[in-house]
Amino acid sequence: MGESILIHGGAGGVGHVAIQLAKAIGARVFTTVREANFEFVRSMGADVIIDYEKEDYVDAINRETDGRGVDVVFDTIGGNTLARSPDALAQLGRVVSIVDIAQPQNLVQAWGKNASYHFVFTRQNRGKLDELSALIERGQLRPHVGAVYSLADLALAHARLESPNNGIQGKIAIAVVPSLLTSAELTPGESHDL
Repeated sequence: MGESILIHGGAGGVGHVAIQLAKAIGARVFTTVREANFEFVRSMGADVIIDYEKEDYVDAINRETDGRGVDVVFDTIGGNTLARSPDALAQLGRVVSIVDIAQPQNLVQAWGKNASYHFVFTRQNRGKLDELSALIERGQLRPHVGAVYSLADLALAHARLESPNNGIQGKIAIAVVPSLLTSAELTPGESHDL
């Protein structure tokens, strides 16, 4: 493919899979994470890692691409991150978001770059699941479970997922049957970080 992509939130449940999928199709992958997650996203295949707490991602993208920008921005964050994403785009770039827009966006920067916006809503698709299974079998996709909660603690898992800087890399899993918990049995109110 040969394109470049910026994946916001590369250490998250969707972001870490997006990095691997982008690498599998030959993209140069940029991602934004906290410094604590550098090694994790590097192990997923990220080429350029930007610490969003220490550096403005638009400045970093412009520096790394000699001012050209990236072909695609994949947004898993929303808010100001989505609003500023066109600033990191190349001409004719695309912004793809999985986040609901709470308020109208100013698209002047996107208009100036002839950018297109895509909002992704998922649905069941056997063909896509087969393609993902093939990537897993070839070792090109390794979904990562960062923590496991019991079904009784579903509310706690959701609260942790929603909290900023929650320390989760990858996905949170829910053990529906207590005997399926890995090496540690959970008591109510407890999680097992992996």
